[in-house]
Amino acid sequence: MSRPADLPAHPAPDPAILPSVEAVRAAAERVAPHVPRSGLVEAPAELSERVGVPVWFKMELENPTGSFKVRGAFNALATLPPEEQARGVVCSSAGNHGLGVAYAARALGIPATVYVPVTAPDVKKAGIRALGATVNDEAADYDVAMVVAKAHAAREGIRFINPCLGLPLLAGQGTVALELLAQLPSMGSVVICTGGGGLLGGMGAVLRALAPAVRIIGAQSVETAAMTKSLAAGRVVEVPVTPTLADGLSGQIDDDALHIGQVCADRMALVTEEQLGETIAWLHRATGLVVEGAGAVTVAALRHGLVAAPPGPVVALVSGRNIDPARLETLVARFAPAGLPPIGRE
Repeated sequence: MSRPADLPAHPAPDPAILPSVEAVRAAAERVAPHVPRSGLVEAPAELSERVGVPVWFKMELENPTGSFKVRGAFNALATLPPEEQARGVVCSSAGNHGLGVAYAARALGIPATVYVPVTAPDVKKAGIRALGATVNDEAADYDVAMVVAKAHAAREGIRFINPCLGLPLLAGQGTVALELLAQLPSMGSVVICTGGGGLLGGMGAVLRALAPAVRIIGAQSVETAAMTKSLAAGRVVEVPVTPTLADGLSGQIDDDALHIGQVCADRMALVTEEQLGETIAWLHRATGLVVEGAGAVTVAALRHGLVAAPPGPVVALVSGRNIDPARLETLVARFAPAGLPPIGRE
């Protein structure tokens, strides 16, 4: 697949959409007692050699629910007024946001209902239920789940916790960037798994303000390319809903998410399902990590040469360990160890 061109110049951030650094720092203090700082580890040497610069993994799959989503969910619920907390919350999710909301709701004593698509991995639905939240998995896809969840919120007069938008949510996600700046001050670029833009926006808001030289690359699969296609067109582009290993990145974006991408992404990289499956299997063999598609898309972009000459050191967000065991076993069996062609240097 050809590499997408760098994106146009960035517009000024809208403070109604992107959080301030001060808000992210406040979120870090709020979230830290419940979500310990995730690790930063060196990637296998073969990956750094392929990319041509040192590669590090930011281990967001170490979080209590297995992904970065718990950060934003916890901050969003913790900042609700007490009367809203008492009434409960509702959210829509491909799975990991629902796990984050359920985790935060249990810690804060807030009733929670989570709408997920019928295609959501069983491991995610079971995890949400185990945390005490109510799960509705009747929606045909992620976008239908959001429509139904918003209707539920309006009907019951309770707060809808958006999986990708809202200042408290993005401030929570931005805590990843604060950690990275402390862990690797020399970071030259970062590859961020990108669906609706919540992590891209939270981290981008911090990096644009505190480390503007860091190059920010969003990574998606070709089946979850709403952000990539919208940025290329300069307007929101609707994409078809198709089966994908990166289920956590599925769904459409809106104008607010497009603004996040325009401000925060220097470049987007798209990986194929084949490249993503190969990378999930490689990660498991090379490191022992169990990584779902949405969390492996960043590594796939680097491993398959879809990020042109990233300034080093480069950090890949590895977020999401919630893959059904049978799917992982199938991928490991299918993608036997094999050499890859060298990456061209630009």
